[in-house]
Amino acid sequence: MSKLLSRLKRSHWLGVPLALWIGFPVFALLMVLWPGLDLAVSRLFYTPGAGFTLKGVPWERALHESVTVLMLGVNPALIALWWFNRRTGRRRLGFDGRKLAFLLCLLVLVPGLIVNLTFKEHWGRARPVTVVEFGGDRNFTPAFVLSDQEGGSFSSGHAAAAAYVVAVAATLAGRGSPWMWLALVYALGVGVARLVSGGHFLSDVLTSLLLVWIGYRLLGRLFLPETRSETARTHSKTTSS
Repeated sequence: MSKLLSRLKRSHWLGVPLALWIGFPVFALLMVLWPGLDLAVSRLFYTPGAGFTLKGVPWERALHESVTVLMLGVNPALIALWWFNRRTGRRRLGFDGRKLAFLLCLLVLVPGLIVNLTFKEHWGRARPVTVVEFGGDRNFTPAFVLSDQEGGSFSSGHAAAAAYVVAVAATLAGRGSPWMWLALVYALGVGVARLVSGGHFLSDVLTSLLLVWIGYRLLGRLFLPETRSETARTHSKTTSS
């Protein structure tokens, strides 16, 4: 069993680990079959008569607002770094036009087009703070199920943007670097902040994180030759073992 799991972890399709291709639809199915899990997690942060009491506390507000600040700062900084390297002929952080195009495409396609313009605008899922179970007047609907509640809960734009910051750190400093892990802790913190404030359900946050991860691997295979080489080496080890 352990050998099968190890082989599954090392196997890739289109640059994405096969475990992720399998795991995402399994996760979606679980959220549809057991929607009460979302309610149970959100209920941990809800006090009857008082609401989501952690909404508005300094750390929740700081994490929530930091996403906008980072989006306004990180991308101009990436463009400036690319321009500096291009003008001076240097390779600070190994950053070039391919990596810039990779990151900007990831931002536009996943947090932008898929999460914000497609899911949040058209899925209609009501936010936790607005559903009947938590003192609101709208009906709860499972993740991955279209709704007419005119909410913007599915999926989380803040979580997707924070996950993009992880992709930036991994691209600049390398996968597994301290900066990448620090960015991952930050992204998870943003996700927790959206949960405790009643802004999103657990499935909203996890969906955005997984979508950005899939997009990161897919686009990396397209834009970054070193990523394709790494995947090919992994695949070669898998087939020879």
